Amino acid sequence: MTQPYDVRISKTVAQSIRELPAPARDELRAALLRAQDDPYSWPQADRYDLDETVRVVTTGTVIAHYAIVPTTPHLWLFAITTL
Repeated sequence: MTQPYDVRISKTVAQSIRELPAPARDELRAALLRAQDDPYSWPQADRYDLDETVRVVTTGTVIAHYAIVPTTPHLWLFAITTL
């Protein structure tokens, strides 16, 4: 089994996450744990994009985008939209 990827979160995204209700934060956390174990488990952000490293996480309350950085295995959570 491979080492899970670290998740790094941009400052503005972290602020938005802190403002979410607790159940929404828990749901996003569970989704990110899935992404840590298998970064490619979520779909590409744009199905026409040739860059497979940008992925989108969707939950009942947020849409979040992360980039897979394989050189220093981590996921960079760089955008979030609340629904």
